[in-house]
This record gives sequence, C-alpha cells and structure tokens, in this order.
Amino acid sequence: MSLPSATASEKPASAAPAPSEVEEALPEGGSLTGREIYERFLENKFTESFQELHVESRDPGGNSQTTRFSISLQDHRDEEGDPTEGVNAKMRVNVTDPFDMRHTAYLMIANDPGPDDEFAYRPSSRRVQRVDLKNTSLLGTDYTFNDIAFQNIEDADYIRHPDEVIDGTAVYVVEANVKETVDVEYHKTISYLEKEHYIPLRTRYWDGHDVEVKEMTAPWSKIRAFGDAWVATESTMRDLRQQTSSSLYVDEMDTAPKFHEKIFRVSQLSKGH
Repeated sequence: MSLPSATASEKPASAAPAPSEVEEALPEGGSLTGREIYERFLENKFTESFQELHVESRDPGGNSQTTRFSISLQDHRDEEGDPTEGVNAKMRVNVTDPFDMRHTAYLMIANDPGPDDEFAYRPSSRRVQRVDLKNTSLLGTDYTFNDIAFQNIEDADYIRHPDEVIDGTAVYVVEANVKETVDVEYHKTISYLEKEHYIPLRTRYWDGHDVEVKEMTAPWSKIRAFGDAWVATESTMRDLRQQTSSSLYVDEMDTAPKFHEKIFRVSQLSKGH
C-alpha cells in the first residue's frame, strides 16, 4: 500500500513559508522542542473512532495465534484540551476471536484528576469487575493496554535528540521520561517520528531499572489516512527479554462513528455493541 500524497497549491512569492518549510530550513535541533513534537503526535489522534483490528502473536518457537477485537474511543476534552465533567477520554475494547475469548470486554475511563477507572467483563464469570489494565498484556500479546490507552502530555518530560533517518525517511527523535507520580510499565521511551504526520516508525521502551525491554517498529509504507487522522495500519512489538513478538493490524476504522450513548456505561459492558 503506498502512502497517499498531497500536492501543495501554488502560493505567491511574497507569502510566508509554511511552518514545515521553516523547520526543514533550520539546523538540526531547530524550532520544535521535544515536547512540541510529541504533542503533535498526540494531537494527530482522532477524537472519536471505531476500529477493527487483529494481532498476530508469536512465541520463541515460531508458534502464532491471531486475536481479533474492536476499539471504541471517545475523547471528552473540549476545544482547549480541558476535560469535561472530569473525564479526558473513554475507551472500550470488545474481543471477537478466538472463540474462547469472544464477548470479553474492557472499559477504560481516563479521569482528570486520576485515578482512572478500568473494568473487565469475562463471559466465564459473567461478571463485570474493577481491574488494573494499563500495565497488563493486551489480550495475551506483547502490547499492553497502556500502548493503546489515552496519553496525557503532562505525564512525562521530553528531550529532543538529533534527527535521524529510518529506511530513507527523516525522523524526529524524542525521549520521554515519565514522571514518578505516573503508574506505567515503561519509565522511559525514545520515539522516532516521521516528520509529515508525526507517526512513530520506531519506539524503544525502558523499565524502571533502565533496562531496554521492548521495541516497536512500523513501516512508513503502511501509514494511511482515515478522515483527518493518519495511522500506521501495521506495527510490530518485540519483547527483548522473552524473545516474543506481536504484529498489530488496523483492518477498518471509522473516524465519525455514531455511538449509542450507552456503550461507555459500565452497566452495558456485558451486552456487546
């Protein structure tokens, strides 16, 4: 799949250069700070979407398993980025395959201030339970719920490193050091974001002991637009300690879904979409 390209319209000679043109003309480490770059990455994310995905997981022996699920996401912040009624975002995950996990569902509510509310429904127990999801495996894969959850720009401090090139694509390099008050599995990340849409082509993860534990890669050729949002439709997470890997694929996405008002209610978690 090739990346869609946009043709710039011709502009008068007296017109001011676009911000991207200014950035490219500046020496390495120019105008944008690490925080500003990472903020643009977060701003690219859609305010509301319904996604259908599947993930293929592989163990050290090469055995694989495919899991299919959907994500319903709703951003509750206003135009200034402030939470409405104390909520930043709500996300619901519904599992459709494999059969023994079908109808399993999760709900994450990102509160401001925290802590967040997280719930799970498992058909085997037929009960909705309050759980701690963010630092746990996403459906038994090498991704965690934290990898797909709402991120707050204030949760970390950011450092911009010299730009690099990945497979012929120029990237910004931003280190994020998570603040001690934030409960996450990864205490430091370094993201390599392509310069057009701020999509990470590579992210490296360190634990609290400063040991590099995971690496995510995404091919530039798999970036595509859904509405106004740009998404890497394929990515691979590698666990460097366990020598396992999982590849995540975005199969379908609707950036203007018509959610029923009830689907983000805890009482509806056992009832499907």
